Amino acid sequence: MHIRKSHATAIAVALLTTGGTLAIVPQSQAVSDTNLLANPGFEDGLTSWTNIGTTKSAATGATAPHSGTSDLVHGKKGEWSVNTVQTLTGLTRGTYTLSAWVKNNGVDSAGMQAYSCGDATQTLDLPKSSEWKRVALSVSVLSSSCTVGIWSNSGQGTLQADDFSFTRITPGSGGTMAVGGDITYRRLNAAAGAQYADSAGNKKDVLDVLAPQGFNLARIRVYNKPGTTVNNNGEQQRLQPGWQDIDDAVKNAQDAKARGMKVLLSFHYSDFWTNPAMQIRPADWAGYSQSRLEKAIYDYTAQSVRAMRTAGVTPEYVSIGNEINNALADVSRWTSPADYYALLKSASKAVRDTSPTSKIAIHLTTPDRTAYTSWISDAQKYGLDYDIMGVSLYPFWTDMSIASLANFASWVGSASGKPVMAMETGYPWTPKANGASETTLIAQNQLDPDGPENYGSTPEGQLRWTREFFRAMHNTGKVVGISYWDPIAIDFADGADPNGWIVGGDNEVEDTSFFDYNQTHRALPSLSAFRTW
Repeated sequence: MHIRKSHATAIAVALLTTGGTLAIVPQSQAVSDTNLLANPGFEDGLTSWTNIGTTKSAATGATAPHSGTSDLVHGKKGEWSVNTVQTLTGLTRGTYTLSAWVKNNGVDSAGMQAYSCGDATQTLDLPKSSEWKRVALSVSVLSSSCTVGIWSNSGQGTLQADDFSFTRITPGSGGTMAVGGDITYRRLNAAAGAQYADSAGNKKDVLDVLAPQGFNLARIRVYNKPGTTVNNNGEQQRLQPGWQDIDDAVKNAQDAKARGMKVLLSFHYSDFWTNPAMQIRPADWAGYSQSRLEKAIYDYTAQSVRAMRTAGVTPEYVSIGNEINNALADVSRWTSPADYYALLKSASKAVRDTSPTSKIAIHLTTPDRTAYTSWISDAQKYGLDYDIMGVSLYPFWTDMSIASLANFASWVGSASGKPVMAMETGYPWTPKANGASETTLIAQNQLDPDGPENYGSTPEGQLRWTREFFRAMHNTGKVVGISYWDPIAIDFADGADPNGWIVGGDNEVEDTSFFDYNQTHRALPSLSAFRTW
């Protein structure tokens, strides 16, 4: 039996283990300041902490602690399963970070945990290491109390832990992590007559509104031939012609670079939107054999990246595909995994050959450990060369808290051995669409705007959620960037928009923008999250 099942509240009441039992309700520690854990370094022995599990398998030690004269040690002769926990009460709702310094000397399995906090149980597996390592777990507290601590299950080795901290995320002055979002529609919006303004009402290019607020990462999507009609589940649809191709992307990238932004070039390898259920091959590649398709994806990627560099822009990041969980250019990962990964290898090689300093990103979608484990394993099997694992992390599509999203990103980093990027995320500042007869994408799909949390669909809620999301991602130590969707979205009319998601379609995501619904779209106060996280 693994004590990891203790994520249920029942562990605080009783736990049966082989080799001895210990069933004690965790002691509660009331808190009133930001230094929430009592006796975090075990200098006072186990005061304020409770061991639950195999007897005599957790105690304080004095052999080379991380600091001070004492630390926590898990281990004994024979098998053991034990939790060392502390329950805090009087907490304020919000996102917290549980951190500690750990040294896992060959323990079979171990992790940090937080449970009975009002949210899903949060866990973080601990790496094996003979050196001290700092680990951090995000925790969403949705009630007034929370139990936090560390567990181990093993028949060998020892686990040392020291200098625990449990602190609430509060606004700061930002940091070095890249934070920005998608600006692909910028030139299309301007051509359609869109006007943007800063919070004081001064009309400006939207990039000149974003950049001073700490927005420093520009994601730019690229389609092969936008305007080409595609058959989307029986409907004939197309993107606006003349925009979102490589020529448009180059101009947006030049302007973003001029404002000091990093560029994330996002290839879709399609004439149309792509996602896990829809990876429609470009019309120009119809009927291609596998070998010819591999050459086409290499040539197109290389020519596009070369066009960027010729224009004076070297993209810091290049995403080879968009939410490519199951397929790429109509090649299925399920039925033809070797062919699927061969396409990605061609795209990767094209980036390496034309822009060696650019980091190659993979963009998968909604968090699912089973799906990601399979994808990562296959990528290793087929020898895919890439640098960053990208994840789509929306609270409303996933019904996950900030903590759950951050801890999934942390897990992805450990599972893949790669840095992580939140390729898409978003949060609504209003529950209403701009047009009187319209509904937002969130409302259409009957989604909960903020998942299990309740920040509110207001500018204030958007500000707080975005700040806490950014900080939680940063605190994982695994996330190198965040790209928000869609920070500059605007709606032109009640009905079809010139910048609709398809020709003749509505915008549908203006509720997650950082601009209001006035004729001149003024920046919302929540835009300051990009510099105050």
